[in-house]
Amino acid sequence: MLINAILFVPRILMDERYDGAILSMILGPIIGGIFMYIFTSSMLKFRGQGLPEILKQSLPKTISIPLLLLLGSVSFISGALVLINYSFIVSRYLIPKTPIYIPLILFVMVASFGALQSTKTVLYSTELILVLSLPLLLFSIFKAYTNQNMNFDEVRAMIDYTWILPSWKSLSVSTYAVTGYISLAIFNRAFTGVQTIQHRWAVPCLGFCILLTAFFVPIGILGTDGVNDYIFTWVATADAVRMKYAFIERVVYIFLLIYLGISYLFAMTTWHVGSEMISGCLPGHHANTSAVNSVLPNAICCAVFGIGTVIVGNWLGEDDLFTVSSYWMMIRSPIDIVIVLSVFMLSKWRKTL
Repeated sequence: MLINAILFVPRILMDERYDGAILSMILGPIIGGIFMYIFTSSMLKFRGQGLPEILKQSLPKTISIPLLLLLGSVSFISGALVLINYSFIVSRYLIPKTPIYIPLILFVMVASFGALQSTKTVLYSTELILVLSLPLLLFSIFKAYTNQNMNFDEVRAMIDYTWILPSWKSLSVSTYAVTGYISLAIFNRAFTGVQTIQHRWAVPCLGFCILLTAFFVPIGILGTDGVNDYIFTWVATADAVRMKYAFIERVVYIFLLIYLGISYLFAMTTWHVGSEMISGCLPGHHANTSAVNSVLPNAICCAVFGIGTVIVGNWLGEDDLFTVSSYWMMIRSPIDIVIVLSVFMLSKWRKTL
C-alpha cells in the first residue's frame, strides 16, 4: 500500500483520471479485500507451511515446479521495478550527474542481503522500518493536506468523472494496492500457532484511503491538468510543500528518506518471497536454515535477478519504465487471481487438522 503513494499507481491513475480512475479506486480495494480474505483463510489451514511445501504435497512435479518458478519470477520482477523506479528518483532529484546504474547496483546489493535473511528476520525488519517510517509519512501527508497551495476546487471538479467505468489498466493498478497478502505464501511458515487473522476488514479500508490520498493530493496541489507535466507526480507534490521547522524547509527530503526505507522494505520482502519460491523447486532444499543447500540457491536467485535488474534499469528510460509497469500490473492481476483460487481449492481438498 505505502509503496503506491510515490511510485507507479499515482502516475498511471493520473493518465486514466478522466476514464474511470475514481471508480477503479472504489472497486479495487473491494475486489482485493475479497481475494485477501479467501487467500489468508485458506493459508491458515496449512499451519507453518509455505506455498512450496503445499504445492509439493498436493500436485505433481510437472505442475508444481513450473508454477513455483512463475510465482518466484513474478515476485522478483515486482521488487525489481520498485528498485529501478526509486533509482530514477534518486538520480534525478539527489544525484543528477550520477549514472543510473550506480545507485541501482547499491540498492540491489542491499536488497539482496536483506532477502537472504530468514523469514522471521525479514518480518522483524518490516516491523522496525514501518515503526520508524509511518509517523514521518503521516506527518508529510498532513502537511500536504493543510498546505496553502492545496486547492480543493480541483478535487471537487474530478467528482464529475466518478461513475465512468474503469479500464482494465486502472482496475488492475487499484487492486495491486492491496495484494501484499500474497507474501503470506512464504511468511505463513512463521505463523504456526495462529488460528485466525483479526481486523482484516481494515486492509481494504486503508488501501482505499491511501489510493484517494495518492490520487487527489497531487491534483489539488498541481492541478487537474498540471499533473501531466510531471513523471514522478508525488515527488513533485512533496517538493511543492514547505514548512518551517528548524533547518527543514522542504518536505521532499523527508519524503524521499521515508521512501528509501519503504522501497528497500518492499524489495527485500518480494525478493525473499521470490528466492524461497524458486529454491523450493529443489528436492533437497530446507527453508530457513543456515545450510549451504538452503542459502546458496537463494543467493544465486538474487544474483541472477539482481544483474538483470541493473541491465534493464540502465536500458529503460523513465517513460518506458511506466509503460512497462502498466503492462506488468495488467498481467500480474490474473496471476494473483490464479494463486488465490489455487490455494483455495487445495485448502478444500485438504483434510481438516
